Amino acid sequence: MFGEGRITVARNVLVLLLGTNDGGPVDLYQDLQGKEARAKGEALGLNAEVVFCSAFGQYRVVRKRLSDTAHPLDAVVTEPATVASMELILKDLKGHTGVVLLNAWDPLAEAHFGQWARNFPVGTISMPHTKFGELQGRQVSSVVHPGGSILVVTGPLRSSAAVERLQGLKSTVRSDIQVFDIEAGQWNEAEGALAFDAWYGVFKSRQETIEAIVGQSDDLAVGARRAATSVSNGDHARMFAQAKYFGVGAVPGFGKEKVDDGTLYASIVAPPNAGTAVELLQRYWTTGRPLPLRSFTDVVAYPRLRDGG
Repeated sequence: MFGEGRITVARNVLVLLLGTNDGGPVDLYQDLQGKEARAKGEALGLNAEVVFCSAFGQYRVVRKRLSDTAHPLDAVVTEPATVASMELILKDLKGHTGVVLLNAWDPLAEAHFGQWARNFPVGTISMPHTKFGELQGRQVSSVVHPGGSILVVTGPLRSSAAVERLQGLKSTVRSDIQVFDIEAGQWNEAEGALAFDAWYGVFKSRQETIEAIVGQSDDLAVGARRAATSVSNGDHARMFAQAKYFGVGAVPGFGKEKVDDGTLYASIVAPPNAGTAVELLQRYWTTGRPLPLRSFTDVVAYPRLRDGG
């Protein structure tokens, strides 16, 4: 099964990422994930097929690929859209192929992995979602005045990532800061604007001063900013123009530049990990070294916090 430090047969890896109904990446981070996986697969001599699709679409793609006996899968690298879709995918893959879960650790995964055949590689690489939230809580606490208010635009709360990020923020934000939150339907800019508009429909009759708007992704933050600064109430428009906006991602070509040009006040660097998953699979196939069952990507605030976070 293992060569002497090199792959003797081209392995087939399906990289299944979060996408829209029309097959595109759901946001720029997912797009970068796909590019990194393709580049790493090409460099290592692997057949890395990247597919973007929505929650139920992920399950359909797995079923279809497993039935393609002419091109059998050696492993699937996937970022499941929901815990429910993750469980369906794992049930189908068990006994057929290896798997690396991205940003989707759950006790259910551990239970499935315990029953996995030993000749298939399994592992997870996760974003430390709670740490994202903790860093955002510290970022906000460093700029909001005593007794101030903030709005958090979360990702879909059916996603454990959104829940953990919100919990992390609430654990570190100063206790005198009032936190409002609103859920977006997806992680993209358009949904950030829609979520803000839904929240503002209720807020506009209130008197609080919003000093910061925190998006759980750079896309959400930029969308919320666009909607917030376009409200018809002049006083509110000026308040939102003076507010500070925070995101997550700092992806080159978008989030990083949005911080540099002042559109966002700060972000958090979230490096892609799909390429790392492909590397770990190649290492397994060439050396037999097991994948880590649970590992995390390093993240850091951009710009760095004064205490180094």
